[in-house]
Parts: sequence; structure tokens; C-alpha cells
Amino acid sequence: MSTSDLLTVEFADHPGATLLHVRGEIDMGTAPILRQHLEDALARASDNPLLLDLTAVGFLASAGLALLVEFHTRARDTGRVLRVLADGGAVLRAIQISSLDNVLEVHPTLAAALAPDS
Repeated sequence: MSTSDLLTVEFADHPGATLLHVRGEIDMGTAPILRQHLEDALARASDNPLLLDLTAVGFLASAGLALLVEFHTRARDTGRVLRVLADGGAVLRAIQISSLDNVLEVHPTLAAALAPDS
């Protein structure tokens, strides 16, 4: 687990997936914390999907959007998939306004992200 005043990131082992729970705000100041956890998650020897749970994130700035695109590409290049959990609010709005919902796999719940047709 990594914690700053504005961002908390926790790994959670889940059958068939690598799951990162993120809480707080993702901006230029906190993005390096998330970057390190995403690096660690991709470094794990696995072909499981990488699930990034942003349902408890209240703010997603352009630095966070850039990380999503970067790690979507990096995951794909290593044969993995990045799935983003966003159930509405500021995070989903930021993803939709930037048209990244056309690029990223965005799911409203963990169950939807893990569904066989995902």
C-alpha cells in the first residue's frame, strides 16, 4: 500500500486479475505514486488483466488521463489488458470528455470488468 495525503493505492489479489484500488485525487502531484504502482503491477509475471479501480477517485486531471493511455498501451504491448473501473462522477466525465472511453476498456463494476465477455 502507498499513501500520500491525497492518494492511496492498494494491491488486491483477485483470481484471474491484478487489481489496484485507488482512492483520492490523481493530478500532477500524485500521478507518480500511481505510476509506480502501475509499473509494479505490469512487472508481475502474469497474463491476467490489470484492473484499475478508480471508483473512489474524486478528481482525475490530465496527468492521470495520460497515465491511463500510457499504461493501456504498455499493457497491450506486453499481451495484457488494462481495464478501468469508473462508476460515474468526475472520473468517468474526464474519460468521456477526452474521448478516452473510445480507447480504454471502462467498466462500472468489478463484476462487469471480470465478466467473460469483457
